[in-house]
Amino acid sequence: MKEKIADYLLDISKLIFAGVVLSTILQVEGVSKLVILSIGIYATMIFAGIAFMLIRRK
Repeated sequence: MKEKIADYLLDISKLIFAGVVLSTILQVEGVSKLVILSIGIYATMIFAGIAFMLIRRK
């Protein structure tokens, strides 16, 4: 069960990272690029960190 949750969280972190990259390339108006990058990278690190902790506790 933990493996499936960890895989899911890794997929979510990849999707967040891809969204951050696309939003900076497409230049979303009304929001600073720095804000998007900082929130996106932080969320990616949190989800990936939790996933790796779950995998390690196997």
